[in-house]
Amino acid sequence: MEDTTTINFRRMQYFHAGYAMVETVVELAVAGARAISGVFAAIARAQRQARARHELRRLSDHMLRDIGLERGQIDRLFRR
Repeated sequence: MEDTTTINFRRMQYFHAGYAMVETVVELAVAGARAISGVFAAIARAQRQARARHELRRLSDHMLRDIGLERGQIDRLFRR
């Protein structure tokens, strides 16, 4: 009977160790996915700003004045 208890205890230890490892791997994968998502979000934001800046530069001086901007102010709009 004592041998059976020892074997069961060892199985439980291995089970918990394996579960902890799987949990760690899943947490690392989720953290990596979040990091990649952040990078893609930053790239998309930069592309949107570049398109907006390009469109503003294409406007005539008259159109820029109509919306309350001068050509020299365009780049300052996109600085943080």
